Amino acid sequence: MNSVITTFTQFSNKSRIAVLLASLFLLAGCTDDDVDTDDSGLLSNDNFELRSLATQLTLVEGDEAGLRIPLELDRNDEHDDAVDLSIMGVSTADAAFISSSFTRLTLTPSEDNSEMVLNLAIADQPLMPQQRSFIITASDGTNSDELLLEINVEPVDAPDVYLLVGQSNMVGFSGDGTREALPGGLDETNPRIRQLNVSKNDRETLFLSEADFTSPTLNVVPPSITTAEDPLHVPLDPSNDSGKDLEYIGLGLSFAKRALLDTTKEIVLVPAAWSGSAFCTNDDGPNGQWNAEPTDNPELGNTWLFDRAVTRANLALAETGGILRGILWHQGESDSNERCAQFYSDNLEKLVTQLRVSIDPDRRGASLRQADSNIPFIVGTMSRGSDERGDLSVFPPDKELVSLALQNLPANIPFTELSNHDDLTPANGYPCGNTTCVHFGAAALREMGNRYYDALLRTAP
Repeated sequence: MNSVITTFTQFSNKSRIAVLLASLFLLAGCTDDDVDTDDSGLLSNDNFELRSLATQLTLVEGDEAGLRIPLELDRNDEHDDAVDLSIMGVSTADAAFISSSFTRLTLTPSEDNSEMVLNLAIADQPLMPQQRSFIITASDGTNSDELLLEINVEPVDAPDVYLLVGQSNMVGFSGDGTREALPGGLDETNPRIRQLNVSKNDRETLFLSEADFTSPTLNVVPPSITTAEDPLHVPLDPSNDSGKDLEYIGLGLSFAKRALLDTTKEIVLVPAAWSGSAFCTNDDGPNGQWNAEPTDNPELGNTWLFDRAVTRANLALAETGGILRGILWHQGESDSNERCAQFYSDNLEKLVTQLRVSIDPDRRGASLRQADSNIPFIVGTMSRGSDERGDLSVFPPDKELVSLALQNLPANIPFTELSNHDDLTPANGYPCGNTTCVHFGAAALREMGNRYYDALLRTAP
């Protein structure tokens, strides 16, 4: 039979025992002379004792078989009352994502054995190896015995996958020669950070038609998964043993390096951004746009970039067996005009919900592919940089409208958050990037990666 994990979330150990004692007094009319505790403060009595027969207590996240723990009740010769079993987590963290069942919830003198099964569902964010504490209670209504179990938890054996979408600042326009990829450099690769080896953004020869944007062979260059290396949106040529030749960066690699601190698994980045891209048609951008659904609005474009992002996420999940842990979006500049800005908020909200629905399920299951599922979606503010090439510190009305849509997203859609970059300007030691201050420079992009990850952590319930 299944049972529900409960917790004592706001009590110290002494307070927890006091609550237990008070409950027993009310239920059984006891005085404090009738209740015993052992040296650890757990409830005990002279009539029976609950024991665990397991020697190895390791629970693996996502393991459908779970952890099976044989239990045995040792009674004295005179006790023959029915004894009920229950389980609680010592804290909220102990009980998080845990479900339990007992083969027998009520023990009798002829059936004094049961098996408890604990299952740990895959958490919303990566777990580190840890220990969790549970109290198993055996009670006949008057007497109780408690068994404390300390259980080792191992994370699911699957990489953490993050989708990178948007336009030039997600691609990275730090400027040629700004990458510091030598050993010990700020942009050095890490063998635990991998990426989908995507083909280059080419509107002239590769991505011309709708079918091109969803073609697996056009989207990925063999080998399909490689060590992540800036620039992420340029494929690694396997014949070039010196790595990628271009010398600019984006924010993805620094994001992944920060995320590594909170996981023991590999990270897989899925680059799917395109410089100059928008929801609206844009003659200077790619042949595809970011609309999540077909539209009759003559100002809005097609769904091809959305479809390409879904295709690439699906390819990465299938290739690695990974778990989609978040989506990073930096975009808005190409929609910051009179004909497009008014539609931006609705388009962005549709993008968030439809990406969550459309990407293939991973090991967390199909139930995590709902519009409001806990798949964090992080947006970033646009550059307010100012240098000799121009001053972007104050946005014009259309751009301010797009900026407000980005800022207001967390209030409208669950599990979204804003990464604020308003201070990443030359005046504060963060030079602008290539061509104009529309683009963040290398130092800013590295800091943005950290901030995107911090924003992702803030989406946790």
